[in-house]
Amino acid sequence: MNLRQLEVFYSIMQTGTVSGAAKNLNVSQPNITRVLAHTEQQLGFPLFERVKGRLVATREARTLLPEAERVYHQLGNFRSMTNKLKKGEQHIRVGAPPILASTILTPVVASYLKEGGYSVEILTGHQNQMCESLLKNEIDLAICFGGEVPYSIVQTPLYEKELVAIVPSSYAKDLDQFGQISFSELLNLGIPLIGLDERDPLGMQLSRQVHSFEPDYHYLATVRSHSVAADLAIHQSGIAIVDPWTASQYRHFDEVEFLQFTPNINITVSLLYAEHYPLSIVAKDFIDQLEKLYLNNLKMHVSAK
Repeated sequence: MNLRQLEVFYSIMQTGTVSGAAKNLNVSQPNITRVLAHTEQQLGFPLFERVKGRLVATREARTLLPEAERVYHQLGNFRSMTNKLKKGEQHIRVGAPPILASTILTPVVASYLKEGGYSVEILTGHQNQMCESLLKNEIDLAICFGGEVPYSIVQTPLYEKELVAIVPSSYAKDLDQFGQISFSELLNLGIPLIGLDERDPLGMQLSRQVHSFEPDYHYLATVRSHSVAADLAIHQSGIAIVDPWTASQYRHFDEVEFLQFTPNINITVSLLYAEHYPLSIVAKDFIDQLEKLYLNNLKMHVSAK
């Protein structure tokens, strides 16, 4: 008995009529009759007696029913699972540094959730934590600042922006009125730079930039968080060099000035995922949403600051 024959048998047992089975299975009555006749011919014994226009199950049919019911329910579970896989798991886990989670991920997640039927989990941390979580399959995707990643992590650049210098106002009186400065000029101001932890891609990039001009440069303060660096600048403790999203959150403070580097010092924002965990359908759909929104909402969000 194949699956189609099983469906017909089970449906007739449930409804007691060919017409009822045809309605349940959304097929014609002649189709049900043909499948039943072929099934009985293959089995070598009748499954139903024809009594006054109704089908009465034979003893053999009643014996088969419990096993047929079990298989039929398993078939239903299998179909449900394949439909779920076709749509995707409906849940996605995405990681990012806190500043990128609040500025880049939130508009994408908001758009994604409006479609309905989805749930999203956002985890925050620095790039090394995100890579570790990807390799452990604790998250599906990550959005991080560029930098070196483990060999088994796939890195796809999304776009580039420029680092921003946040300078205490008390030190900014004689600076370029157009808000631009070269990195060598910045170092020659005699104002301490606030270092970023080199485990952070921007921290490593900043350290390389500094030591390319002054190999023996020593930071008086080193922090892991870009926002903490900006807070120190507000307290006149030194110059913070941060990403533009962090800088945009401090534009309303009179205690600091904002300088662009000339030439620009670019940073990359990249999409990361683990090579040995293929992307699910729902993850691919999320990436599509990201690609649609970052060129508009995200870019405008930053440039408008």
